Amino acid sequence: MSNRDNTEGSTAFSLKTSSDYYSLGLWLADGYWRTGSVGLTSISQELIKRFSDFLIRIRPDRQLKYRTYSTGKRKHTAVCVYVNDSLLTNSLMSFKKKSLIIPRVFFPAYLAGRIDGDGHWDQKHRTGLRIAYGSEFDARRDLDLLLAYGVNSASLYKYTRAGTWVIYFRKKFLRKILPKLQVYSIKLLPRRD
Repeated sequence: MSNRDNTEGSTAFSLKTSSDYYSLGLWLADGYWRTGSVGLTSISQELIKRFSDFLIRIRPDRQLKYRTYSTGKRKHTAVCVYVNDSLLTNSLMSFKKKSLIIPRVFFPAYLAGRIDGDGHWDQKHRTGLRIAYGSEFDARRDLDLLLAYGVNSASLYKYTRAGTWVIYFRKKFLRKILPKLQVYSIKLLPRRD
């Protein structure tokens, strides 16, 4: 693969589909990485399946590995799916450290991945949709993307005690983009109960 074919500048893989951008958003939210290995940890079997499919598609020569665990705080068993691949790890890690360029057509898929990883959809109360972040850089980078795609579409708040940053979506923007997000997000699918 030539560097010219990759819009993101990586030689490990290139982002070409909505599924790729969804997986990037999901990994940035809930990604797992260690020296030479990269993957996803989740209690959702559907998210593990989606990320496994992504890893198989971009690195078919690598064997997927799975680890399950639970902690005293969890009511569910978490699964970590990963591959040992230092080139892929370095490529994905580069997305954590730089600004992102997400083509407009793939922005809903990327945002849906973020929401499925660290988002909360509250239909019962007035809070609506929000995404929590562990770092200011990460939160501001996504806020900049949101502002580029929809003026005044979201607000960013810092919760000092919790050590988190949270983006809240404005209702007008949410009504406009929700149908596009529901195409990709499992959290935003209409309730079935």
